[in-house]
Amino acid sequence: MNICLLGLSGSGKTCYLYTMSHVLANGISINGHTISATSTDRRQQLRLNRGIEQMANGIWPDGSTDTITYSFDLKVDGCSMGEFTIYDYRGGALDGMSDNDMDDAEELFDTFEDSSCITFLIDGDTLLAALDPQYLETEHSNITFQSQLKARHKINYIESLIKECSQRLDNNVPILLVITKKDIFSDNELTAGQELLRNLLPTVFSKHNDMTVGITSVTLGRNLNNDHGKITNRQVTLYLNTKGNIHLPVLFALLQDLDDDINVPIDVEEIRSLTYKLFTPDRISFYRGGRKAVIL
Repeated sequence: MNICLLGLSGSGKTCYLYTMSHVLANGISINGHTISATSTDRRQQLRLNRGIEQMANGIWPDGSTDTITYSFDLKVDGCSMGEFTIYDYRGGALDGMSDNDMDDAEELFDTFEDSSCITFLIDGDTLLAALDPQYLETEHSNITFQSQLKARHKINYIESLIKECSQRLDNNVPILLVITKKDIFSDNELTAGQELLRNLLPTVFSKHNDMTVGITSVTLGRNLNNDHGKITNRQVTLYLNTKGNIHLPVLFALLQDLDDDINVPIDVEEIRSLTYKLFTPDRISFYRGGRKAVIL
């Protein structure tokens, strides 16, 4: 099982990955069952551990300068269900203009063909800035027209990437759009942001494809300001549990390719059914052929 974790520069992929790995290592409880995952490489596990420790100490980790492949062992109730791989592509591979960036982009499109799911992180600050002024709360009313224009151009570029991916592939790989920094939005702003994505990403929400699409939003905690690479707010709270929806993107991706015929003493269909119960409408919305859908 392969999962592509994508996002433009500054979308928070690295911090998300560190937090997600911590949450999955501790396990997620579902009706008496526990789903967990840990790195298959002890050195990578150290890297992931140190990343979340750095955040707990008030320091934001640097973004990825290289594309990194992480392998994890998926377990249900301690029983291995097989390995899955997350391709963490550096942001510059998507929106950089150097020759190396172009080469990485070609490798990225090749990886799509073997992926169970493409997870695209949408930076919350960018989405908030892209909203029309009438949807913004008073504390966000200082966003300028220039900022909105730049933000919309970034989302338009994501549409170009997804369109190229769709043209290169014969199959409709499931896509999950993950809005980061959920804590900076009001409920109305978040709803308006999701609607804006539907308008600005027509390839994803086309009525003429059979692509399974999900939209969710995640947060790493509360009061997570960024002051030159440091978290200076003394009231900071990291969500190292399922409260911030950190677990949902990986679970969504894994369920797209969970093998029913795997030789384990566990009812895979039962696990799939229980896991889908985590995907409540207030946490994640599904679409198919541009219309809202229910995934069973």
